[in-house]
Amino acid sequence: MPRVPPMNYNDEKIAAWAEHAQQFDCDHATTALRRRVVKGGGIQYVHQCLRCGESRNQPIAKAKAIEACGGVEPPPFDDHLREEWEQRRSEAAEVIKEKFSREAFFADYGPYLKSPAWVRRRSLVLRRAHGICEGCGERQPTQVHHLTYRHVGAEFLFELAALCDQCHERIHEEE
Repeated sequence: MPRVPPMNYNDEKIAAWAEHAQQFDCDHATTALRRRVVKGGGIQYVHQCLRCGESRNQPIAKAKAIEACGGVEPPPFDDHLREEWEQRRSEAAEVIKEKFSREAFFADYGPYLKSPAWVRRRSLVLRRAHGICEGCGERQPTQVHHLTYRHVGAEFLFELAALCDQCHERIHEEE
């Protein structure tokens, strides 16, 4: 049996991106005081988030920083934390992009169009049209077009239109 593109494909895509945003929305709960060398060679003392690597405050005075670290100079700012965080965020985004790519969708969509479920829906839409294209109202329909792919695999009949070849070609040219 062919795989069917997921129902509510767009909802799943939105949920995946929302989960990604939540996963990479750092609360900066754990920070450490660090010594950072800035442009021009100056030194700043800032709190760095140990999860995402961001600087979390305005620079503080050297004396306060050393006092806060028990009389010793704070360790250096870890630029790799931010780089690693961005790398993980970027890789996770690429996974979502690949999962919901046009190619991935249509890899499942083609076989679905040969399935008994699609054949049944298609015939219901063509029967509803009474042999007249729902695009031009003149020719005989030969295609059933998805107005939306939101419910592919469990389409509502009103999401499908019976079209002649010319109208079907025209609608795809406009997309």
